[in-house]
Amino acid sequence: MSNLDPTPLYPFGHGLSYSTVEYRDLRLSAEEIAVDGTVEATVTVANTGERPVDEVVQLYVGDPVAQVARPVRQLVGYARAALQPGETREVTFTLHADRFSFTGVQLRRIVEPGRIDLWSGPSAGDLPLEASVRLTGEIREVGEGRVLTTPALVS
Repeated sequence: MSNLDPTPLYPFGHGLSYSTVEYRDLRLSAEEIAVDGTVEATVTVANTGERPVDEVVQLYVGDPVAQVARPVRQLVGYARAALQPGETREVTFTLHADRFSFTGVQLRRIVEPGRIDLWSGPSAGDLPLEASVRLTGEIREVGEGRVLTTPALVS
């Protein structure tokens, strides 16, 4: 037991900048996908300051109801967006359902149907945007060759 506060001084992804970036409108390509499907999550970021900035846009997911305890938030994607003053860009993440997989009670990696929450922002402690997608179908076992990446496109 310790009397020291275990809270980190800064959240994951925290950084300082000479400009300000506004996060707007987390949009999903679908409200529901199959347990073997994909969904695109698009975030709009705007440089509202007077200097250029390289913003690292982060995407987190959480599974609020699963057969085992899951992380509250898990980083699944990030992309660097270079923004000039007043410029707005969109960052689109392509998420395969495999990115929501976990080791279940039978000690097999699975994708479970249900709600998945998504958040986006500049750091783990600052996630102003939220959305959710519903996975449909039966529990699917994920084997070798599962999708381990989240491609991102900055446009």
